[in-house]
Amino acid sequence: MSEPPSTLAIVTGRFAPNLADGGKKVAETLAGRGISCEPVMWNDLSVDWNSYDAVLLRSCWEYPEDRDRFRTMLDEVERAGVPVCNPLSVLRWNLHKSYLTALADAGVQIPPTTVLEQGTDTSLQKILRTNGWEQAVVKPAIGAMSSQVWRTTLAEAGEHESRFDALVGDCDVVVQEFVPEITDGERSIVFFGGEYSHAWNSLPTDDDITEFDGIDADYEPSSDIRTQAGTAVRAACDILELDAGSHLPYARVDYVRRDSELLLMELELIEPYLGFERGEDTVDRFCEAVVSYFETALEK
Repeated sequence: MSEPPSTLAIVTGRFAPNLADGGKKVAETLAGRGISCEPVMWNDLSVDWNSYDAVLLRSCWEYPEDRDRFRTMLDEVERAGVPVCNPLSVLRWNLHKSYLTALADAGVQIPPTTVLEQGTDTSLQKILRTNGWEQAVVKPAIGAMSSQVWRTTLAEAGEHESRFDALVGDCDVVVQEFVPEITDGERSIVFFGGEYSHAWNSLPTDDDITEFDGIDADYEPSSDIRTQAGTAVRAACDILELDAGSHLPYARVDYVRRDSELLLMELELIEPYLGFERGEDTVDRFCEAVVSYFETALEK
């Protein structure tokens, strides 16, 4: 096995140019292991990726505002031959929410979902009628932090057509049947190196049930739910022909519980908030998974 990286670029953005609190804890912990960490803005054209041994994405949350630049940044890192965490194949696959339909094809339960390419000639009302949905949630296929996400109903869809047309004209779009269980919160389970770490429940903060702004409740999932969440992670790795234990240092499974079943809302593999304060030794275990991954990547 190779030595861990000496220099690490931690990719961040304008919301936390000097890293968010979690990123700072990660940098401090890695520094204690002899790894020099530097925050790097994802949209900084002057970055020389060759000057780093490895790259870790953390707080670049606003990347959907410039999708092309973010993709170009990933290409630049790839050309530099620098290992990235999570792997580039994972980041690119997880970037577009069509990954949800791929997981559904692999047997993971998701809300009924329609993915529309940019410029598709259809109406929001027609989508709801065709699918038999009384309520739905509309969101960009590449998006983060509930930006441009809204809820509609069959009765209101006509009033939302101009908003829908503008979104489809700008980007690929996902329309999902509204899941009423979301009113009890969207639960999140975090995995490090394919192993369960910790969880919490994010409670909605608006009447549309599309905002989850920092109101988190303690939550401990049952062993059965943990198993189902782990199955979703492994399904993604199977699709990408990766091993969850050695190739996927971190993952966050967002879901609602329908009866005793996990209904996947999102599988966050790019730059998810990881709720380090929700478990014991979470930063240490995260850093161990990251270092282990980079040691393997640098060996190649």
